[in-house]
Amino acid sequence: MENEIKEKKGFKGIGIWKFLNKIPAGTMFVPLVISAIICSICIACGLGTGVANEGKTLWEYLGNPMKDLFGSTGQMLVIGLMLFCTGTMIKPHDFVEVFKRGIWIILARLAPAYILSCLIFVFCPNGFLGIDPVTLCVCVSSANAALYMGIIPPYADNSDRATFPIMLILSMPLLPFIVISCFGQSTTDAGIVGKVMQIVSLLLPFILGFILGNLDPKIREVFKGGNAILLPFLGFQFGSTINLAKAFSDGMLWVAVIVLILIYWAVTLIIPYIVDRFALKRPGYASVGSASLAGVALSIPAMFSAYTFNGVAYTDKVGNATLILAIVLLVTNILDPFFTKWTMNYYFKSHQGSKIGDPQRVFGADHPELLAAVYDENGNYRTHHHNHDLYKKIFHIKSHKGDVKENSNSDSINK
Repeated sequence: MENEIKEKKGFKGIGIWKFLNKIPAGTMFVPLVISAIICSICIACGLGTGVANEGKTLWEYLGNPMKDLFGSTGQMLVIGLMLFCTGTMIKPHDFVEVFKRGIWIILARLAPAYILSCLIFVFCPNGFLGIDPVTLCVCVSSANAALYMGIIPPYADNSDRATFPIMLILSMPLLPFIVISCFGQSTTDAGIVGKVMQIVSLLLPFILGFILGNLDPKIREVFKGGNAILLPFLGFQFGSTINLAKAFSDGMLWVAVIVLILIYWAVTLIIPYIVDRFALKRPGYASVGSASLAGVALSIPAMFSAYTFNGVAYTDKVGNATLILAIVLLVTNILDPFFTKWTMNYYFKSHQGSKIGDPQRVFGADHPELLAAVYDENGNYRTHHHNHDLYKKIFHIKSHKGDVKENSNSDSINK
């Protein structure tokens, strides 16, 4: 009888994918770390050459298809596929909704980011404190649209949701590539024509995906999980450019990481929050919820491996830049949900009693259950509202799947 039960249950696996998804950007970050460790050991052991510290990575040693599948040589192909998959998910209607509110938060993020980046390229072309201008620009211009969509559902309306695809588009490599390439010189292109063609080459996969996804919804359905499939491979490819032995022996690395994180939060939090809170008359969750680095940002330094900036080849800096961005990605993705939660706790606490009209205005139509969880019947802030059943259902969906499955599916997916 016991054997029959075991046969019916079957082997459920060891939960690798579940584990990866518990880590911020884990489907890319964990493969990146694994690949970096493997490749660093192989290089240190002199794999394929017999000369210590001058070996090949494991993927180079094995050759194709492993070389292109897990090594740096396949990065641009995977990036192109991701651009195509992203394009298939965008609908024309998304551009209409975002202009109601989200575009102003995006502009408040990107305008200071690119102004600061241009100033650094002009006045500090060799970088500062171990941070080169390319890494700075890639970092401050990035926003994790996927994490944003994971944080905001308890508060979001249609305009907030419509911000997702635009944020996704602007976080893809195209816009940072255009800005950064203006300050460098490719060793492989033919002047301005070559740069334009590189931009067109990045843009075409996205446009093709956009057209096909809107011509046939079935295509959108087929490719909707494409980025999730590609991210682990991209992580392995990024990791192959990192030599941990050299990176961690450089004390300036950690100075660069700490300074870059502080700059990133200063650029992505201060002005966007002011615009969100005081110009748009919103609680601030949209601006704070987007203050984390996107995984695709790690792909951009490799795109400049054939460039020179201020007469210095960038190829030797790609690995270091990728590692710095990977650490910034991990820290910002871990802390941003907490920042958003603290921001909303402060908002709710400062708008109670006679001031409850503002939360009613913002959340009354879309999220009355949120107001019921946060405030009592007299409109007073619940000090221990995190223990309220409704609040738990909203913020702990993973641990309350049985309670919220029926209610949340239509709200968070169909809208």
